[in-house]
Amino acid sequence: MTFSTRWALRTFLLGFLIEAATEAYQFVSTAGSERSAWIGFYYLGLVTTGLGFYLIYRGRHEWTELHRHRLRRGHRLMGAAIGIFVASAATLAAIAYYLGPTHTGGAPGWSVALVGGLVALALGNFFLSLVLVVLELLGPLGKVLAWTACAWALGVAVLTGLVVGERFGTLLHEFFTNPLGLIVGFAPLAFVLSPLCVAYALYAAAYWDALRRLPGRGSPAPP
Repeated sequence: MTFSTRWALRTFLLGFLIEAATEAYQFVSTAGSERSAWIGFYYLGLVTTGLGFYLIYRGRHEWTELHRHRLRRGHRLMGAAIGIFVASAATLAAIAYYLGPTHTGGAPGWSVALVGGLVALALGNFFLSLVLVVLELLGPLGKVLAWTACAWALGVAVLTGLVVGERFGTLLHEFFTNPLGLIVGFAPLAFVLSPLCVAYALYAAAYWDALRRLPGRGSPAPP
């Protein structure tokens, strides 16, 4: 069931605010003793993260249904995806070479670059698409906010790719031997992803700019 562009933007906005609050909590809490002592809050963070992503998905689905005739498939995102992967993999390879095997969990540099580059690609492409969805509705300030959010998120994506690349062997082993323990094994990643609270807050501000610039209530299409 689809409603309106305004409804879609409000759904996006609510999802961003929930994600920003969740990641902010992950940021102010620690990855050590406090998280272990309050493991219930860690699982609560998983629930709120799932809720936030569901709302973002619903907003994206709503927007796609309303503006399917205006979508341009693939070309811009494909070129951007290749650029994100190449830049991320090259950056991670340089970092892994600089740190050396001792500081990368024994993982070879090519593995860190490949796995981390794929992780950065998945996250980076997602956050870039959030800019392109609403770009035509944004004013000058909204565009600055949206692109700043995307750049910040790309930096966090590269950092996350580094951590996943370093721990990929351990995570893969736990996947086959202890699937339930794998959830707890991702706890450090929750802390690494926590700076995304800044990106989500900036996306919320940008989408609010788009929402307030709509010409009227229930507008079925952007101007």
